[in-house]
Amino acid sequence: MHRRTLSRSWQARVGIWAVALAIVAAIAPAEAATPAADFADSGAARVRIEATDDGYHAWADNPLPGPIEVRLRYRQRHNTVASPALPARATVPAGGSTVVAAFRAADPSRAVDFDLILDSVPGNPSAQPRDVTYLLPLTKDTPVMIDQGFAGSFSHDDEENRYAIDFAVPVGTAVLAARDGVVMQVIDRYPDAGRSNANRRPDASSADTLLRNANLVRVLHEDGSMALYAHLQQDGTVVEAGERVRTGQHIGWSGNTGFSTAPHLHFAVQVNRGMRLVSLPFRMEGVGETAAD
Repeated sequence: MHRRTLSRSWQARVGIWAVALAIVAAIAPAEAATPAADFADSGAARVRIEATDDGYHAWADNPLPGPIEVRLRYRQRHNTVASPALPARATVPAGGSTVVAAFRAADPSRAVDFDLILDSVPGNPSAQPRDVTYLLPLTKDTPVMIDQGFAGSFSHDDEENRYAIDFAVPVGTAVLAARDGVVMQVIDRYPDAGRSNANRRPDASSADTLLRNANLVRVLHEDGSMALYAHLQQDGTVVEAGERVRTGQHIGWSGNTGFSTAPHLHFAVQVNRGMRLVSLPFRMEGVGETAAD
């Protein structure tokens, strides 16, 4: 006779996603543990526990059409041994699954009890981005007005957004792909709800605040870098995850969602640098190299 309880909860950010899973078992059961859970379109990695002959395997399932890096760590544990020891990292391929760690009872006569957290970040940490010139993500007849450039003091003050450009454009302006790639992530469910800087939570990082409730498209490039097009209009994307896009292709409509004081398009080129997103300086047609405010 065995006792098993499983629970799963999660919260998501554009940069780092977290999933929690608790396991209590007196004896490792023969059948696989497959708890049900709902997942939004944030792209959070899914932690899955499967029973083995002598314990459990913790799998990371990647729902995105692009690679992610995951980190598995304990919230708490009792009578539990992990191999490899936690925290443990792994890179999960597009749409794939990877065993991150195996678990067994330190004392087989006692219950295994562990509570896990799986963090995930989009992108392959071994990506080697090339120096390319990006197309302006706006149509040729759209006036180019930059509200905030590289290292802007208002919200471009963290490593995810330091090298980003905010284009001041009206809601409903066509947004174009600045480079060929595969659509890795699409979020378009949030209504326009621009917020002033005074509403930023004092304990929140810039990246957490900037893209909270913001609609976006993330495009993966062949060198592993990713372009972020953010603050799009609700239901304002015209591409789907997994779709291949070409430079200059229409991918969505600008909006005023998330942390935004006025309608604009936020554009950045990012890479995963070991469980953290880092923005890269880039060159863009029609825009100065530094574009600083």
